[in-house]
Amino acid sequence: MPSLKSMVGETIIVRIATLDQEEMSLVRLHGVDANGLWIEFQTFTDALMTRCHLASSVTTPLLFVPFARIEFILGSVRSLSLSETAFGLAEDG
Repeated sequence: MPSLKSMVGETIIVRIATLDQEEMSLVRLHGVDANGLWIEFQTFTDALMTRCHLASSVTTPLLFVPFARIEFILGSVRSLSLSETAFGLAEDG
């Protein structure tokens, strides 16, 4: 299983209610701190740029999210995944 620190620079899927009450979020992991994660979240960046009336910026905002606010982090390993339903392998109800 890869460590969080080894995933720095990668795009990961997280469930953080502060970012989205209903859905998982696609974020880029920029750093791992003893108390949480430094992430880039495009939806937040877009909202910030709109609020500040900017079309571009020479910097990218990073958000610090404490581990206590993170419900889960979805990582992956290099291994083939198949949809059992698509291949007719899953049993119905």
